[in-house]
Amino acid sequence: MKRKSSLIVRKEAIAGWLFCLPALLLFLCFILLPTAAMLVLCFTKYNMLKPPAFNGWDNFLRLLSDSKLRTVALNTGKLAVCAVILNVLIGLLLALMIANRRNGIFSYIIRLLYFFPAIVAPVYIAVVWSILLAKDTGLINYYLGKIGIAPIGWLTDPSVSLWSVIGIDVWRNIGFIMIIFLAGIKNISSDYYEAAALDGASTFQLAKNITIPLLTPSILFVLIINIIGELKSFDIPNIMTKGDPVDSTRTMAMYIYNVAFQKMDMGYACAVSLLFVLVIMVVTVLQFKISDRWVNYD
Repeated sequence: MKRKSSLIVRKEAIAGWLFCLPALLLFLCFILLPTAAMLVLCFTKYNMLKPPAFNGWDNFLRLLSDSKLRTVALNTGKLAVCAVILNVLIGLLLALMIANRRNGIFSYIIRLLYFFPAIVAPVYIAVVWSILLAKDTGLINYYLGKIGIAPIGWLTDPSVSLWSVIGIDVWRNIGFIMIIFLAGIKNISSDYYEAAALDGASTFQLAKNITIPLLTPSILFVLIINIIGELKSFDIPNIMTKGDPVDSTRTMAMYIYNVAFQKMDMGYACAVSLLFVLVIMVVTVLQFKISDRWVNYD
């Protein structure tokens, strides 16, 4: 009897490993092995045309003197902070407004309109907005000229270009964030609102004292995924500006791509990538640590 039961357990274990095998192979080929290769190449000089040559800590010492890296890191930080704050605030405001609507059809249409940019490929978004924001031929500057405003270099003025990218990023992401917040609001028990209504609480008081405190787990989730996503921004700024003018819109991901595949300096690109990954890990861990002070899991 024991032998039979052990055979059943063994067969179930084998079946479980077989089901996990495709995912394990994908993890091994596309995550574990590339990560190990990156860690090794960090200590080499490698241009992908000749075998890598060991150069010790030279790539990491170069990080300290790379002025362009500092500019790119500042751009990425500014993009992440501003975009995340606007995404969370606007997404939360829209979710609160729609959740209070009693007209189901109206709410459905609004959700569809705001969520639509999230399902459109970033390439199409970048191309369309590049046309709209063109300084001389763009539709936005055309209508601004109609009311007497001089053409604005949305993508060519260093003081404006990054804000243009941030604005487009917010426009693209707020629909997705709004849906997450709406799902969180729907999961809040109606008992809280009924008890508050008996005390004569206003809509603002309901949002301030019930909805937002009980929505903090969803806010934490949005912060984590949004910060990671913004720090890795590549496609939209790369297509729209290619990092110009004067590196004002170049992000860390774009800089790593440029160093690795255009300058053919894979060793240094791996060192920058390792630094980038560590920064993302530290930021994520800090969010979890700080979340204990403000996230309510009731």
